[in-house]
Amino acid sequence: MIGAGFSLWLMGGAAIAAPPEGPTTLEAPKADSGSTSAATTTPTTTTTTTTTTTTTPTTTSDGGGEVGGVELSGPRVLDGVLPCGLRVVVAQDVTLPVAAVVLAVETGTEDDPASQPGLVHALAYHLLQGNRELAPGHSAKIAHDAGGLTMLAVGPAQIRFESLVPVSRLTNTLWAEAQRLRAPTVSDVLWAETLRWARRDKPRKWALPREAVAAVHEAPGIGHAGRSVGAEITGMKARAVSEALARRFSYTKSTLTVVAPGSLRDTWDEVMKAFADLPPAPRELPKRSTVAGPAGKTPRSAPLAGAKGTTMAWPVPPSPDALLEATVWCKTLNRQRRGDAEPARARVRCHLDLDPRRATLIVRGSGVPDPEALIEARVQRIATGEDDELVDRQREIVLDDDRVTLRTPLALARRLTEQPSGATAADGAAVERPQAELVGHRPLLAAEDSPMTFGDTFAMGAAVLFVADAPSEQAPDDAGGEP
Repeated sequence: MIGAGFSLWLMGGAAIAAPPEGPTTLEAPKADSGSTSAATTTPTTTTTTTTTTTTTPTTTSDGGGEVGGVELSGPRVLDGVLPCGLRVVVAQDVTLPVAAVVLAVETGTEDDPASQPGLVHALAYHLLQGNRELAPGHSAKIAHDAGGLTMLAVGPAQIRFESLVPVSRLTNTLWAEAQRLRAPTVSDVLWAETLRWARRDKPRKWALPREAVAAVHEAPGIGHAGRSVGAEITGMKARAVSEALARRFSYTKSTLTVVAPGSLRDTWDEVMKAFADLPPAPRELPKRSTVAGPAGKTPRSAPLAGAKGTTMAWPVPPSPDALLEATVWCKTLNRQRRGDAEPARARVRCHLDLDPRRATLIVRGSGVPDPEALIEARVQRIATGEDDELVDRQREIVLDDDRVTLRTPLALARRLTEQPSGATAADGAAVERPQAELVGHRPLLAAEDSPMTFGDTFAMGAAVLFVADAPSEQAPDDAGGEP
């Protein structure tokens, strides 16, 4: 079972009364690995939504249920880009009279300026302060007053604003999301209040030190404390905050996912209506550093302060497909039997550090004179097919568990925002696609008739081998858990 890769805080307005000075946060029982918070309760504000007449776009098909040579049956989703540059994914779930709405922006803490660590995290909080049409905290109030939930998740390369509301509040929630990124209200007073909220966040706990995660993904921005609030941020004036928001948060680099009981077409039309008055703009996504792939047969080495034993790590590509494949691979490593030539104390442990854009596979070997050779031998057993039967058992378990996870509207909406591939032409046309494709099940289903293969993604040449350096003040967390 995979998660969204953020640490999650949530609040339901019906259950928790927020104090006047700011939002109450509460650790959710299920971690999602970034930060989530609900907005403060504010005085009731009456808002009027302007109805705009729109032309219903045509719906096209992706050519049937076969994707990549695999027949994908089951539910369908609509996927397209509105004229304003916002990508929209719509799915149907009739199990409960609730709707899940997730606005995911492709920016994160790794985009902080070097001189302002923690800026993007603080800016995400400020987007709870509304605009001239939306009072501070009112986007959360729409959900809370009806017993719904609102959440904010902040990660290194994706930020999500999440709502789970009664379906009767879907229109209002879509209207609020259509306001969130346009001309947010900024003042010195509101900025000071935002920073009080941001200071309450605890640092993200990675399974490796931050500088190690940055080395694995070749993304230096991950190496700083993404939730700090220093003098460089507290000293920003309203105009500087407005300019920073405009540069980093826009609908052209965002995806809106809606999971609701209504038909796909009716829900799509609701979204079109809410965003119809935004000006046309082309889709524009940030360029992210990606590891090119294996440069050879041996891992590249990187120093790690205070490293003990042998630790290797692999970057996981930013898609649900890759996360599920990594889960199968990691579970297989954890369940391999010792080889005939391996001593009784030989042990290989794998951990998957989840994040929708910067997930990391971490493997540690112990109990032998040469742990690197032990890890390589175990990885080769998977690559050569020696452990195909074990791989297939883990594939079945992961697929079954993931289908259960995605039965809830919010879990499905989160997953659909994690799929980076999709329509790019900002013409408002909705493309019908298999839901199984967007949630990442295609490689698992393809392996039902033939052995599952992982290509070069988890080859030794794609890994980073960490070697001991000078002692560090930051000790890595224990990464011996299961994915």
